[in-house]
Amino acid sequence: MTELETCLAMSETDATDRLLRRIRDYVEHETPSGDEAALLRLAALVEEDLTGCGATVQRFDAPGLGRNLLATIPGERADDSPVVAMAHMDTVHPVGTLAERPIRREDGRVYGPGIYDMKSGLATIVEALAWLREQGRRPRRNVHVLVTCDEEIGSHSSHDLIIGQARNAAAVLVPEPCMPDGGVKTARKGVATYRVSAHGQAAHAGIDGHLAVSATAELVHALCAVLDLARHDRGTTINVGLMNGGTASNVVPAHAEAVVDVRLAEPDEGARVHGALVALRARNPKARLVIEQTESRPPLVRTDEVVALYHHARDLAAALGVDLAEGGTGGGSDGSIAASVGAAVLDGLGVQGGGAHAIDEHIVVADLPFRLALMARLLETL
Repeated sequence: MTELETCLAMSETDATDRLLRRIRDYVEHETPSGDEAALLRLAALVEEDLTGCGATVQRFDAPGLGRNLLATIPGERADDSPVVAMAHMDTVHPVGTLAERPIRREDGRVYGPGIYDMKSGLATIVEALAWLREQGRRPRRNVHVLVTCDEEIGSHSSHDLIIGQARNAAAVLVPEPCMPDGGVKTARKGVATYRVSAHGQAAHAGIDGHLAVSATAELVHALCAVLDLARHDRGTTINVGLMNGGTASNVVPAHAEAVVDVRLAEPDEGARVHGALVALRARNPKARLVIEQTESRPPLVRTDEVVALYHHARDLAAALGVDLAEGGTGGGSDGSIAASVGAAVLDGLGVQGGGAHAIDEHIVVADLPFRLALMARLLETL
C-alpha cells in the first residue's frame, strides 16, 4: 500500500469515527493537574489501550500527581535506537467543566476541555499504533511512548523520564497542537518562571512610617531591574504576571511578591537572565529579597537534526497530498526538555483546532485522517 492509499484508507468514516471515540473516551476522563485520583483513572485506560497495541507498559507513580507511563512497542529493527513519542494526560480544566460544557460536535469541530491540548494528540499516537497492528505492519524501530501526568505544571515528576528517553532516541515525536496553519513546530521558546519575594517591616503608615521597611517598595524597585533584562532583539521577553502584597492602605507592608515569566529563544540567554535575577539585592539593608525559580524549560532550537526530521515528515505529508509547513512558538512543551540533550524533536504534530486552555477548546474533524496517517507513517519509516 502506497502512502496515498494509506491516507485514503485512513480517510474512511469508520477510521475517523474510531479515533473520535478514543478522543472522547480520554476527554470524558477529566484530568486537572494535581488531581491524583483522576489522573490515575485515565492512566489505567491509556495503559489498557497501549497494551492492546502490543506494548509492554511500565508504571512510574508520582505521588500527589498521578502516574507516568512508558510503553514499548517492538519494531522491525529492535537493535536500533528507538523512536520516542510523548504526550501528556493532564489539563488545566477543573473537574466539573464537562458538566458545564459537555463534549459537542458542531460545524466540523468537536469541542471539549483538553481535547486540543492534548488528548487528541495522545489518542492519535495510540490509534496509529493500533492501526499498524491491525494491518499487520510494524514500526521500523522500537517505539517508546511516554505518557506524562504533569506537563501543564512544569513536568517535575516526569522530567528525568523525558531526559532518559531523549538521550537514546533516534527521533522524538510530540503531537502537541500544531501551528495555526497546520504546520509542525521546529522551534519553541524556553520558559522560566520565578517568584520574587520582598520582606520588610510593617508599621502604621501615618504614625510609625519612619519605623517601617516597605516590602512593596523593594519589590517595585526589583521588578524595574527585572523588566530591563528583556532583549527583544534576541527573543527574550519578560512579563510580571502576578503581584500581591500588603494588608491595608494605611499599613506599610511587610511582605510582597510577584511571579515573573521569562521566555527565551536562545539557550545562553537563560544563563544571563538567571544570573541577574539571583543577584538581585534589596536597596534597604533592613529588607530582604528572595528569588525562587519555580519552572524551567529550555528552548527547542531549530538544529540541523530537527530540520532533517522535519524534511522527512514533509516528504511523507507531500505523499499524502499535504504541504506541511513549519514554524516556531513562544510556548513550551516536553519537547523542549527532550531537545535540551540534543534529541531531534518534531513538535506540533497534533490535530488542527484552537482555544487551548479556553472555553472554546476544539479540534477540526477533517484534519484527523491526515494526522493519523502521518503519525503512522512516521512510526513506520523513521
